[in-house]
Amino acid sequence: MCILEEMQWIRTRQVHASDFFHGTLELVEEGVSVIIVKGEDAARPLADRVEAFAPRVTDRISVFDTAEFSLPGISQEVRALISPVLLATVFERVSAHLEVLRDHPLTTRRYYKQLQY
Repeated sequence: MCILEEMQWIRTRQVHASDFFHGTLELVEEGVSVIIVKGEDAARPLADRVEAFAPRVTDRISVFDTAEFSLPGISQEVRALISPVLLATVFERVSAHLEVLRDHPLTTRRYYKQLQY
């Protein structure tokens, strides 16, 4: 969310899968992007539920799922613990690609370190 809003000026809303089926659900419609971030911890079934439902209301879904990453020799227990680190690494790469695709450097800011506040 920080990269999208602060550095790319794309309005976004971060919602945990456990809260998706409350008020946020009503904001999703055809053409609205939903990015689903799936780790391998106890919250995974909640993300699975959002992933199963989202195609019913929008055609713009991206899923980042650490279970798809090959990590030979890493146990399931450890994978659950390091999922956030894996996702952080992936999103660093996504940020770099957004910077190029949108021709909007991550260092360009409207207000941060531009104005005294």
